[in-house]
Amino acid sequence: MRKRIQNRFGHRCLLIAVLVTLVATACKTTPSSPPYQFESEPRPVLSMSGIAQSRYARLAVNEVTSGTVHLLAVIGGADKSRIALLTSEDGGDHFEAPVFVSAKDADISSHGEDSPALIVTPGEIYAAWNEGGGIRFARSLTWGESFEPPVRIDDKVTPAFSGYVSMGLAPNGDIYLVWLDARDEAETPDTFSVYLAKSTDKGASFSRNIRVARSVCPCCRPNLSFGPGGELIVFWRKVYPGSIRDMTSAVSSDGGASFSEPVRVAVDNWVLEGCPDSGPATARSGSRVYVAWLTEASADRSGVRLTWSDDAGRTWAPAVFASQKILDANYPSLSVADDGSVVLVFQGRDPQKQAGWSPNAAYTVVIGADGKLSTPTQIADAASSVMRPTVVAGKGGRLYTTWTTSQDGASSVFLVRGRRRPA
Repeated sequence: MRKRIQNRFGHRCLLIAVLVTLVATACKTTPSSPPYQFESEPRPVLSMSGIAQSRYARLAVNEVTSGTVHLLAVIGGADKSRIALLTSEDGGDHFEAPVFVSAKDADISSHGEDSPALIVTPGEIYAAWNEGGGIRFARSLTWGESFEPPVRIDDKVTPAFSGYVSMGLAPNGDIYLVWLDARDEAETPDTFSVYLAKSTDKGASFSRNIRVARSVCPCCRPNLSFGPGGELIVFWRKVYPGSIRDMTSAVSSDGGASFSEPVRVAVDNWVLEGCPDSGPATARSGSRVYVAWLTEASADRSGVRLTWSDDAGRTWAPAVFASQKILDANYPSLSVADDGSVVLVFQGRDPQKQAGWSPNAAYTVVIGADGKLSTPTQIADAASSVMRPTVVAGKGGRLYTTWTTSQDGASSVFLVRGRRRPA
C-alpha cells in the first residue's frame, strides 16, 4: 500500500514538474531586437572637415529636407573659441565649411553644461550661447549661409553672471530663452535664479527679462517645453532646505508673464553639498510632456530618471529609472521620432565590462506611447569616453547622435547615425 502511494506521489510530482517547466518555457520571452540599428563606427565629423578641435555640439534636422543636418558646436582651443554652424546636405556623410556665428574675438564659454543652444525651422536658424558671462543670440534668415550680428539678451544693469542657456520654439512660433542668472541676492546661499526672455518676431527683438524662480542650483542648465495648448513649462533643479537638489517645474499660461506655483517633478530627496552640473532634458509627443534628469539620492536610487505629464505640467506621473542597470548614467537628451515615440540618449558605463569601469559610452532607450521603455542599447563601442551625448530624430526613422571625445588633450565631435528597425 505504501509503495503504491509513493508511486502515485512520484507520478504527481513528475506531472507537476513537467507542467512547471512548460509554463516557465511559455512565459520566457526572447529579448526583442534594439529599436534602432546604428553605424558600427563613430566618425569625428568636424576633424574630417579640417577642424582641429571641436566640442559640445547641438544637432537639428531640417523639417522640409530630411537629409539636411545642422550641427552647432564650439570650435577651436580654450583660448580662442568660436560658435560655428556646419551643414550637411547628404544626411551627415559630409559637412560643409563652418559658418561662424559668434564674433572673432568673443569670450566664449566652452563648458559642457554651458554649451550653445540651437533651433532650426524651415525658414530660420537660431543660436544662443554664453559670451563673457552674458546671453547672446544670433539668427540666420538664409538657411545657415550667414548669421546676423549677435545681440545681447540679458538686461541686467550691474555686472553679474548669466549662462547655461536653453531655447525653445512655441507652437505659435515665439522663441523663448531660459538661463541661470546671478543678478539677484540669493535666497539660499550659493544659488542663482532662472530668467527668461521672449521674441514674438522671429528673433528681431526680445522682451524684458522675467524672473521665473530663485534658489536654483547654480550649474544645472534649466530647460523648457510646451504643453498642447501652448503652455510654457520651465524646468530647473531647485535647492530645497537641507541641501536637497530635486527637479522642479512651473507652468505659464500667459506666454511667460506669470507662472504657477513650482511643482516638484519627483521627490528624489537628493542631498548634495555641491552642484551636480547636470540639468533636465525635455520633449513633447502629442499631448504628453517628458522630462529626464540625473539623481544620485542613494546607492540603489541613482541614474537617469524619467517622468511625463498629460496635463501640461500640472501633475507628473511616478518617475522611473530609464537608465535601468547602466552605471554612472548621466546627461540625458530627448527627441521625438516621426512615429511619436520618444528617444532618450545618455552616457554611462556597461556593468558587465571591466567590473563596471569601462569607458563611458552612449546608450539609447525608446519610450513608446504606452510609456513602456526599451532596454538600454549601447550605440557604439567606446574606445574613448563619451561626453554629453545629444540626439535628434529625423524623418523616415533616422536618428542622429553626437558627443564629444577627448584624446591627447584635444577634443572632437563624433557623429553616429541610426535607423529604426522595421516593425
